[in-house]
Amino acid sequence: MKKKNFGLHFLLGLFIILFGTSADSNDVIYWTSDYRLTWDDFEGKPRFDYESISALTSSGIIHYKGCKDGEITFKVQAYFEKDESWVKEEALTDHHLIHEQIHFDITELAARRLRKSLKERRFKCGEEVDFENFVSSFIDNWRTEQNAFDLMSRHSLDKEQQKEWFYKIAMELSLLEE
Repeated sequence: MKKKNFGLHFLLGLFIILFGTSADSNDVIYWTSDYRLTWDDFEGKPRFDYESISALTSSGIIHYKGCKDGEITFKVQAYFEKDESWVKEEALTDHHLIHEQIHFDITELAARRLRKSLKERRFKCGEEVDFENFVSSFIDNWRTEQNAFDLMSRHSLDKEQQKEWFYKIAMELSLLEE
């Protein structure tokens, strides 16, 4: 009986992996070092009620956790949501695209920092609340850094600040390569 249940659960899990994630994968880009965003990735409808914003990158950090050998295991990824990201016609420039890519790169940097810290911290099974609180503090710091980038670059208007952030984030990403 247990073998039958295992087989059924295995097939169900395989079905979910093959068919449940394929629809989502068309709407989400997971950060990789060899892929740069293009304007074609921005599939959302522009928000004209946001008068001061010409483009928006919807990115985030997703984390999964489990338990193995008494320790919490995890996977952390930076992602970009195509259907929630948008651009207005006046922003269809290389300069603005670089600005949006930096936002995505900041998300990956935060994900790398989180992965590094989680490996160092090592939570035990049963410490899920502490684990989630730890992750939440990184998410808060990531949001703060995203806002700082927009404030300091004046939403891409300060080209010199944007260039500084470009190099700063690229350097930090290279220092945290896995």
